[in-house]
Amino acid sequence: MNSLVSESRIEHDIRELASAPRNSRENPAGHAEAAEWIAAEFKRIGLVASRQSFEIPGQTPPRQGINVIGTLNGRTGNSPVPRSMLIGAHYDTVPGSPGADDNASGVVALLECARTLASEKSDRAIAFVAFDAEEMQTPVEGLHGSTAYVARLTPYDTPGAAIIFESVGFTSTSKKQRLPGSFRFLFRRTYKALVRQNFSAESLLILSRGPGRAISRELEKSAATPAIQLPILPLEVPRWMPMFRNLRRSDHAPFWLAGIPAVMISDTANFRNPHYHRPTDTPDTVDPGLVAKAARMVINAIERGAI
Repeated sequence: MNSLVSESRIEHDIRELASAPRNSRENPAGHAEAAEWIAAEFKRIGLVASRQSFEIPGQTPPRQGINVIGTLNGRTGNSPVPRSMLIGAHYDTVPGSPGADDNASGVVALLECARTLASEKSDRAIAFVAFDAEEMQTPVEGLHGSTAYVARLTPYDTPGAAIIFESVGFTSTSKKQRLPGSFRFLFRRTYKALVRQNFSAESLLILSRGPGRAISRELEKSAATPAIQLPILPLEVPRWMPMFRNLRRSDHAPFWLAGIPAVMISDTANFRNPHYHRPTDTPDTVDPGLVAKAARMVINAIERGAI
């Protein structure tokens, strides 16, 4: 099962992907190389690889983004396929940052999930999507790749669940885990878990909203298995709560807005990682073991049929 997830390959792939910034305005060559590399990996795994182009709003001159998609068990003729799901992670970076944690770690976790599920002949119809233009594109906010993807979904390919990896590779024994100040009062279950963990910076947060809570709870079960043992900070947002900024900072947000159950898995980025959006977000700061646990958690939940 999860033995197929390789920490040495994770380390290699993060170094490969985070060798240079991947911002299409400031580093178009590095951005294009990253998209090509991801598509080649999808093909090597045995997925059907495709690209989805879209216009990035508010750009002068106009600029296009590219989502890279790998499909496992897509439709064959008129044959039905099991309920679909999506696993996603953005591959672009802010200008000047190689983005090892944000978000090469997420893309590589996605690839490990794809390799394992393809190797084990999973019968699930799964779209693995490397989203572009998640980072802010001056003068407008980001999430453009996932927004474009969700806008083009049809009844056939709308996923029953979406899992987003967003910065899943930073741990620290010297720093303490932080959360936005108000979260202590808004999300008591999250804060109690943080206290139990003694504010350790070795966990992953699972952010869910409404029906996505069921996905989060199943991922928690997987994280607690003896083979994984991953501390989790569960942050469950009720439907009635406004989606203020710290709850919609990644590619899960367009799925929420479309009513699609979705979760985001994260090391909490700037609430833990001092290298967030900096030139120092380099491969040597990423913990391959945490990335491996993130992938194993998702694989385990899928293989159990829980999501």
